[in-house]
Amino acid sequence: MEYTFISRDTFNRIIEHYITNLPIFKQEKALINLELLNKIKNILLNPKDQDICNKTTRDWAKKKFKLEKIIPGDYRVLVKASNNPVLVVENMYGVLYQTYAKITQYGEQKQT
Repeated sequence: MEYTFISRDTFNRIIEHYITNLPIFKQEKALINLELLNKIKNILLNPKDQDICNKTTRDWAKKKFKLEKIIPGDYRVLVKASNNPVLVVENMYGVLYQTYAKITQYGEQKQT
């Protein structure tokens, strides 16, 4: 039996459905997009700047994330709890597709 991965349109509809079915106050931070990632990075690079976002977002970013220097002047955002880099929603489909392709190449669909 051959399996095929979902289309990007289907994936986008699933993400949209997931977000819109959350309570309004959870929708903005449920999945991190590039815009929110840049805000988090800005907050962490300028922790005393109170003009960046609102206090709730600043506190959330400082509590949940940290920066890792890649090269001078360039950082990536890591999740504090796991030390894993943040996967932005814009890149999720590609990562999931690559993982699916790698797993199905070896006939191990159960791992997906």
